[in-house]
Amino acid sequence: MIGHGSKFGRKKEEAIAALLTNRSVEDAARAVGIGINTLLRWMQIPEFEAAYRKARRAAVSQAT
Repeated sequence: MIGHGSKFGRKKEEAIAALLTNRSVEDAARAVGIGINTLLRWMQIPEFEAAYRKARRAAVSQAT
């Protein structure tokens, strides 16, 4: 997986969108087609967490 560390894959981008639109982490994982443990592991990666927070902030600011 050389060269893949700095870029998000399509699945990770889909997972962030699913986290914003689904009621639970389990539902989000199911919507993307990945395991719950995979999504929980991704959520511990600093880059993923930062991208998720940024997307969540943008969604909240648009809603208010």
